Amino acid sequence: MAVTVAAVYAVVAESPVPAVAFGMMAVGPCLAVGASKPRAVAAIGAYALVLTMWISTARGLWETTTETRRLLLITCISALCIGLAHGRQVAEEQAAESRARLEEIVRSSGDAIITASLDGDITGWNPAAERIYGYTAQEAIGSGIAMLGVTSDEISVTARLVHHHRLDDFEVERKRKDGSIAVVSLSIAGLLNRDGDVFEVCTTHRDLTAQRAVEARERQLSDRSAQAERLESLGRLAGGVAHDFNNLLAIILNYTDFAIEQGAGVGSAQDDLARVRGAADRARMLCRQLLIFAKSEPTHAEAIDLNLILVDSRDLLAPMLGEHIELVVRRAAEPLMVQADRTKLEQVLLNLIINARDAMPNGGTVVAEATATDINEEQIGVHPAIPPGTYVEVLVRDTGVGMPPELAAHIFEPFFTTKSKDRGTGLGLATVYGIVTEAGGGIGVDSEVNAGTTFRVLLPVAAEPATQAGESTPTRPPAVHDKHVLVVEDDEGVLDLVARILEEHGYTVTAAGDGSTALEEVDRKHFDLLLTDVIMPIMPGPTLAKLIQQTQPQLPVLFMSGYTKSLLGAHHALDPDIELIQKPFTADELLDRIHRLLTAVAAPETDRLAAGRR
Repeated sequence: MAVTVAAVYAVVAESPVPAVAFGMMAVGPCLAVGASKPRAVAAIGAYALVLTMWISTARGLWETTTETRRLLLITCISALCIGLAHGRQVAEEQAAESRARLEEIVRSSGDAIITASLDGDITGWNPAAERIYGYTAQEAIGSGIAMLGVTSDEISVTARLVHHHRLDDFEVERKRKDGSIAVVSLSIAGLLNRDGDVFEVCTTHRDLTAQRAVEARERQLSDRSAQAERLESLGRLAGGVAHDFNNLLAIILNYTDFAIEQGAGVGSAQDDLARVRGAADRARMLCRQLLIFAKSEPTHAEAIDLNLILVDSRDLLAPMLGEHIELVVRRAAEPLMVQADRTKLEQVLLNLIINARDAMPNGGTVVAEATATDINEEQIGVHPAIPPGTYVEVLVRDTGVGMPPELAAHIFEPFFTTKSKDRGTGLGLATVYGIVTEAGGGIGVDSEVNAGTTFRVLLPVAAEPATQAGESTPTRPPAVHDKHVLVVEDDEGVLDLVARILEEHGYTVTAAGDGSTALEEVDRKHFDLLLTDVIMPIMPGPTLAKLIQQTQPQLPVLFMSGYTKSLLGAHHALDPDIELIQKPFTADELLDRIHRLLTAVAAPETDRLAAGRR
């Protein structure tokens, strides 16, 4: 507009053409560079050139040298301004593309990118931040960063550090909108203005919550696997120790019985022998607990309603706990059938409830309850791992002193105890573990110091109601005088003991300390029964029995071992229907088994002879 006014004035004025008019013609394109695009600058330059030519024509200056120079100057300035405007436009377009690219990167980033002022007011919030923390951009922008759980001290320290340092990949916990905790990896950098000063803080938040949860689960699974392997190794060790002790206990028990029966000593001597016999019985029970932990104790399984075990345990244990401890038993409304040994299930509840009592020296409450539950996923903290299915869940909770995780991790190991030496052997919970795992279940413990402990037992629901009856109490049979028994045992003490028991009951006994000696005796003598140890050097008992039965196929065989049939079957390929007596046995138990075995063999022969006489 100013250029046009100046041109009109220059034409109509009678005074000489002011230089200012031509100056404005030249400056016009320059002024348009800052706000116009190249085409607009070119149009303004062309317009200025036309006005200049109009002024020159109107005032008769067209052919002068000065006018020609003015026209060339305006043309050159216009061309230069067009170039400058083009460069400015290209720069602006590139800057706009960079901003759009940066905005898209921020928008599509999987990490939360948050900008905030040095005072902690949020100025930027991308979609990933919405996803991680639950706040929308409208809710977050303008709010304080403290809503994510950032303290004022953190804000001030960060504001100082970002002036000199970039902080990369350090792990912190932040609070979500719903109050839950997010574990994130933070990277922090300062944003600089044109003067190089930090004016905002940019933080990148990488969500590690799911990853850390997976890692924690993997650690739990690894710890559980390691614990299962440790318990399995301890079980094998316990079984081996029990086997060796059983040989010794067989000798102690029976020779003590011999001394008592023969009236050795009088008065206090008889009392001393009775004490030895009682101690041997207790040692026998300890070995039995070791074998239960090693899953090597014979089991007489039956389908039984766990509700009945709970009720019986309440009636039995309530008086034993004392007046300062309340026992609460909650049975389920429906039957809870499991396939297990009733006596062992009673021992599980006994050990867990007594353990709870000992954890409450100042009194408290023990709650034992059972219910049916469906397991669809792996149960963290339950050992060993159990497959999905329907289980009976037994919970035993106390309000006692509790224990830290480092103790709970070893609670099922044999001989591990937190009690004083006069309060426990360290076999109670190890026995529970062995019984539960033998029944196909799992067990876990959840404990917190000064908040109590909960034991969780999971047993599979019984698939069939079939039962397996237990054995009757053995009684000493009548003496015999016409039976010859070959006894093979590598332990000299046990060999002498067995030979004495049989000879005093009327049997003729040939004793052999190894398989080769036994085979030599078979070549020279006829035997009515083979009584042999299972595990012996050079020639094991099962191999010896097969060799002898090649020539005497009807010869009955009774095996003896400090291990159980299940453990021997797993490691020594024994047939499941073999006759086995487990050490330590008493004289009555051994004589009863031999008598029943010989009677069973003799019965078919008696029937055959009777049929022949008819």
